[in-house]
Amino acid sequence: MKAIIVRPGEKGAVLKDIDLKENVGENKVKLRTLRVGICGTDRGIVTGKLSFTRAPEGFNYLVLGHEGLARVEEVGENVNLKEGDLVVPVVRRGCGKCSNCKIGRQDFCETGEFIEAGIRGKHGFMREEFVDDAKYLVKVPRDLGELAVLTEPLSNVMKAYNELVFVQKRSVWNCEDSTFGCRRATIVGSGPIGQFFAMVFKTNGFDVTVVNRREPNQIEEKISKTVGYSFVDTSKGLEDVPDSDVIVDTSGYPSAFIPLLKKMKRNGVLLLFGTVGGEKDEIYSDLITFFVEYNISVIGSVNASKLDFEQGMTLLSVWKTRYNGVLQDMITKIVKPEETQDAILEKQKGSIKTVIEWSK
Repeated sequence: MKAIIVRPGEKGAVLKDIDLKENVGENKVKLRTLRVGICGTDRGIVTGKLSFTRAPEGFNYLVLGHEGLARVEEVGENVNLKEGDLVVPVVRRGCGKCSNCKIGRQDFCETGEFIEAGIRGKHGFMREEFVDDAKYLVKVPRDLGELAVLTEPLSNVMKAYNELVFVQKRSVWNCEDSTFGCRRATIVGSGPIGQFFAMVFKTNGFDVTVVNRREPNQIEEKISKTVGYSFVDTSKGLEDVPDSDVIVDTSGYPSAFIPLLKKMKRNGVLLLFGTVGGEKDEIYSDLITFFVEYNISVIGSVNASKLDFEQGMTLLSVWKTRYNGVLQDMITKIVKPEETQDAILEKQKGSIKTVIEWSK
């Protein structure tokens, strides 16, 4: 079968014929890959910048891809799926040792010995077909169809939002009418993750502002008007950024979110999601004093559980109806497998989400 492979630590990705000899045993499912999304993690792997990526044991290469959507072709015994069902595979698999992994919360693995499809220690989904364990597959609602390829990035946002709500139970955070209508969230970055954060917060009643160091492009402007959030170009200053109960950074750049902390309200939360290497900034004692005196919490969040995948998929179904056309607009480019490397390395201006189409 054809697959996109990388050699961890080296630059480049190659479309190659491979034979992994995967068998459909008990609790296993054979799947035909339909679509796979491309994200910044893929870019970091292909450019050789991510040091933690690794091939599965016994291999000198890794099949790339973790944002998968596939169709069931064959099922083993004790599998509650049938031929033709669409599924999205969970990315991270647990260590089997710590308490969190034993209850399906490998996103909170304590040992660090987890594996992740297409990232570290497990072949990913940029290939024509694969076999997977049924417990790591999330069934797609019939009405959602191929838009379910957006589930994996959204699952990470759901996990982060759930963490935020849990942490904020430290005080009375609901408004007088029991909702979150009086709360404000500012999202740093307008890529797919930033868009999903904006949509999740809006769905839960927050007033939302998305910021970037530029004007919104045509697609972002359309999405912001449809969803109902404000877009602020911070290159012109921070005057239009409102005081916020939550600041979410999806950029990974300290210079993008640290200046915004002056906009943080008491008992607020700084939610860190983006990761990037290279940029440095200093934290002064005055900033530490501000965090202490204002009861500011800082949350770092990564990955997601199967429950987060299921919650994300439910929201996608809701948004498909509520935000007419927005999800389709987020998929700004569809490419063939042989175009994968160029699609990963050449992020086009105005692009939000690029998807590889493996099969229809």
